[in-house]
Amino acid sequence: MTKNARVDQPAPNKPPKLTPGELTPEVARDWKNACSTYFMHKGIEAGDQVKMIAFGMQDPRLHTWYLAQRDTLDAGTFDEYLTALKSAWLDTHWDTKLRRKVLGSQQGNRGFYEWALDLQNQNALLYGNAAHLSDIQLRNQLEANICEELTIPVLRANLAADLTLKNWIEEIKHLDDKRLEDIASHKKIAEELYKSSKRTTYPNKPSSTKTYNPSSSRLGFLTEAERALLMKHRGCFKCRKFYVSHQSKDCTDGAPEASSYKTLTEADAIAAKSKSGTVAAVGPVGAVMPSTILDDGDDTDDEMCVAPLETAHFIWPCLLTGPSFDSFERIDALIDHGSHLVLIDESVVNRLGLRRRKLHTKIEAHSAFMNSSSSFCFSEYVTLSPISLNHDWTSRTIRAIIAPKLAVPLLLGGPFLSHNCLVIDHDSRTCIAKDSNYDLLNAPKRSTKTKVEIPSKHEILQNRKNVISELNNILTERRNDHETYATTNTPNIAGLLRKRIDTLAFIENNKEHLERLDKEMRRKYQDRFPDDIPHVDELPTDIVHRITLKDPNKIIQCRRYNTPRKYKEAWDALLNQHIAAGRLRPSSSSFVSPAFLIPKKDPTVLPRWRLVWKRMLPKQNVSLTGPYRHRLLMSARFWDSYDTSTNSSQISQNTHAY
Repeated sequence: MTKNARVDQPAPNKPPKLTPGELTPEVARDWKNACSTYFMHKGIEAGDQVKMIAFGMQDPRLHTWYLAQRDTLDAGTFDEYLTALKSAWLDTHWDTKLRRKVLGSQQGNRGFYEWALDLQNQNALLYGNAAHLSDIQLRNQLEANICEELTIPVLRANLAADLTLKNWIEEIKHLDDKRLEDIASHKKIAEELYKSSKRTTYPNKPSSTKTYNPSSSRLGFLTEAERALLMKHRGCFKCRKFYVSHQSKDCTDGAPEASSYKTLTEADAIAAKSKSGTVAAVGPVGAVMPSTILDDGDDTDDEMCVAPLETAHFIWPCLLTGPSFDSFERIDALIDHGSHLVLIDESVVNRLGLRRRKLHTKIEAHSAFMNSSSSFCFSEYVTLSPISLNHDWTSRTIRAIIAPKLAVPLLLGGPFLSHNCLVIDHDSRTCIAKDSNYDLLNAPKRSTKTKVEIPSKHEILQNRKNVISELNNILTERRNDHETYATTNTPNIAGLLRKRIDTLAFIENNKEHLERLDKEMRRKYQDRFPDDIPHVDELPTDIVHRITLKDPNKIIQCRRYNTPRKYKEAWDALLNQHIAAGRLRPSSSSFVSPAFLIPKKDPTVLPRWRLVWKRMLPKQNVSLTGPYRHRLLMSARFWDSYDTSTNSSQISQNTHAY
């Protein structure tokens, strides 16, 4: 049977999900309500509503149907999508069938309010459809199909025609409640009358000690003396004859006639004994529970409680192994809780190659079917541990005495039962281990299905961390191996020459383009190239200052410098001056260079601005002083001159070092 689909929505602001299954009108209504709630909470526009919930349909059929006409459905409204969904996946003419079901419904034995709610729910599924019943139509339908017991009270109530459907249903509900109360009271009275009739006293039945009345037309009960006499002389309680070979349940003679029946005596028993010629029995085999003859003459069996002559043995198929066996050998062991020893046949010991051990004291055993002078003497034993066939239970190590020509391969007696905490139940034929609740005689069937435990979120996160850690270790080792074997100190001359040739060829082929870009760059930044800057050939050759930069790949330690708010205007003025001079420009770079201000004694004079070059210059070249520091965003990536103060001049540098 195909299960119906289901709508899941963990929260109103979460997109709903339509699980796989058959689409019904109820499920379609729930899907519409869940989607509308999601649209309202998230404020989704009408044009995006279908695409926001379409992938919540988890049924492959519905998903394929949506993908086949995705453009058309996404372009339409949610109502158009819902209409197309119902038309494609609901039963054909489902609305007509549901309307006929509503129109054909009757109250029957149900309460009116329960029946009315059921019809309203079914009619609500047709909302927005031409088959939907209005309140007036639904009221007429309810009024026409109420039970006969409620028809007269409704007509007598003469309810107003302008009542709303809700008020009309409540009025009918009050009338129906009164009807149900009357039915309940009548039922209660009938039950009390029935109970009182059952409590009526009748004359006491005659007891078994009552003597037979020959004037009665019915056969009386057996007296205690008659029962004892029949039991003593092997009589039948039904035909009341002595020394017969049947019992009352097998009697075919029937009860004697009441008119000719006489009370049994010892003389009747002796006379019957002489006629049958039977030797008197020593005594009955089983305990016979006497019964009486019913007044109407029906047959009754005497209650027999006779134990069976024999019961089946407790045979436990198990597995044994030994040095001579690579696998296991099946052994049908006899469980005997009456035996005080565990015995094993000598042939099994030889076949398995079990190690024999000597007993400190020989054990003698006598047979129940021989003379008391005949006995057996045991002097050796072996250690073993039987296993169940399904390997679910393993016995603790026990010592089994070797018995030549034993009737069974293995006899498990009291030591085996007590050492493994086993309890035997003869009625249910079980042998259960108390510690594991395993039944040796009724092993549970193995299930082919295995239960897969679903890991928790914490376990999933921990597994992910372990995978990432393992990948990092493996990839690091491989990268080190690759660098060890692939890196060489000898330069690749052919590769370097090829690279240089390609570079020169690119410059030669794009010479005009590069010259045009150079001119455009100079024209764009002509304020950075004033005419008063001397040519590089005219600069002095002696080095005035040289900056040794640190490794660019080194991680820079970030620092935070705070400045008082009272210097905010001074910072704005200094930054604006540098921006106007072209030394700075606004940037969103993540790299910063710290700076600090040195205030002057005159509060009307701007403070002196100094950059912090501690991370770029050697420590002995720059001395950081002053309590006021600030973090400055630096936009330039390359520069050939710098200004560490507001009034510094150009400093010549060694250009060959860069």
